[in-house]
This record gives sequence, C-alpha cells and structure tokens, in this order.
Amino acid sequence: MKHSTKKALSSLDFAIAECTRPSKMDDEFTLSEYIVKSKMPRSTAQQHLDNLVRSGVLSKRKISIDGSMCNLFKKTC
Repeated sequence: MKHSTKKALSSLDFAIAECTRPSKMDDEFTLSEYIVKSKMPRSTAQQHLDNLVRSGVLSKRKISIDGSMCNLFKKTC
C-alpha cells in the first residue's frame, strides 16, 4: 500500500473516531448551562467565557446538539 493511501486511511480513522466520541463529556458545559448557573445575562456570560478561553483557563470545541452547532467549554489541565 502506498504511503499516501496509509496516511489517508489514518486520517479517515481519526475522523471516524472523532464522530463516535460522546457528544458531551461529563466535565463539559454549554453557554446556556453557564447562564442558568451564573444568573448572568447572555452577552455577559458569553464575554466572560470568551475571556477565559483566550486566557487559556478554558478550552472550547464545537458540536452539533439537535442539529444546531454549539460550543462546549471545559477547564484546561
């Protein structure tokens, strides 16, 4: 098998593994969940989370929940 074919297959395997990963892990939360717990207005909560992501305290990733794209936030290690 050619090297480029092996590389493409390994990329394909990676993509498939990412799709099968649970959509939301126990230690992740959404903006909506944060708003409910913090009782902040939406714009303030979004700005606060964005600042925490920029400073490296939180990480975020996009997923699809019920057909809509959503950010999940998680404390970095």
